[in-house]
Amino acid sequence: MYLRNAWYVAGWDSEFKQGALTARKLLGDDIVFYRREDGQLTALEDRCCHRAAPLSKGELEGDALRCMYHGLLFDCHGRCIEVPGQERLSDKMRVRAYPVEIRDNLVWIWMGDSSSARPEDIQRLHWANKEGWSVEEGRYLHYDSSVQLIVDNLLDFSHLGYVHGKSIGTRRQGSIRPETQFSSESVSVRFTTMNSGAPAFARELGQLPDTVDRFNYYVWHIRGNLFVQDSVIAPVGEGYESAAPSTMKLHTFIALTPETETTAHYFWATAHNNFSSSVSDLTQKLTAQVEYAFDEDRRIIEAQQQVLRSAPDAPMIAIAADATLLRVRRMLDAMIASESGPNVPAQTAH
Repeated sequence: MYLRNAWYVAGWDSEFKQGALTARKLLGDDIVFYRREDGQLTALEDRCCHRAAPLSKGELEGDALRCMYHGLLFDCHGRCIEVPGQERLSDKMRVRAYPVEIRDNLVWIWMGDSSSARPEDIQRLHWANKEGWSVEEGRYLHYDSSVQLIVDNLLDFSHLGYVHGKSIGTRRQGSIRPETQFSSESVSVRFTTMNSGAPAFARELGQLPDTVDRFNYYVWHIRGNLFVQDSVIAPVGEGYESAAPSTMKLHTFIALTPETETTAHYFWATAHNNFSSSVSDLTQKLTAQVEYAFDEDRRIIEAQQQVLRSAPDAPMIAIAADATLLRVRRMLDAMIASESGPNVPAQTAH
């Protein structure tokens, strides 16, 4: 089951081209996106109400979309406005239209009750047009695993020294307990590693000393699956607010949108301050380093999903490092149960 009354990322704004139809499966729903003549986005159920032909195989006619099986024409609100050879149109001749908004170069879609959609609830990303910061947007991974396994990974710092020992993590990080603070729909995590060896990517791209202080502060927003992290790698003693030229400051966002119960969309970007470096094409190389680390996660998580497919009822024994992710799972289950009604039990997918 999914939490539907939430804004999810459907894609990067640049993915949706004028004059093109873009099909995407989100939370198990097949959806077709297109831009109207004024550039605004429309999202419709990708299933003609007549004979279930995919509308993504249709053709645009101005702001309307024609099904190319029997010619039904739908407006941007999902209403059928023409049936060839038929004058009277039933009010039932319609497809679902989803609320969509564009914020910070991302397309957000509301998957639940349209009357509950509030654009002001969309989380904002702080690097957008921020002076002194650089970012390479448009990053994406497809996961052959459930969203919940990815969430578990993001809420667990104990894997850093093992999955990421040759990239962004160190073995010492695997033994440090983060500080956590919960609100009704999110968890904030503060993770600090003092007097630690600089990670491999920082040594390669920056001019930091061999020993550094590391600060990782992030918020996981349960509604909509949004991870926003601010990270600082600074010379020892400089602190989180360090102004030293060598200090690396990173702002990372990850938006997870379920595709199905066992596949997921993973939209992300990492912005950085202009720290001192002798590397050319710094933003591209930093993005490549982060992508490498994210791919390390993807490989182990997809392997985990394969094991769960073959033995779905096998128990998983919790350890102390699981405390945060298990509590977030319980919070999500309660939110889904509240949304679904008192008689529908909620259970997050493995």
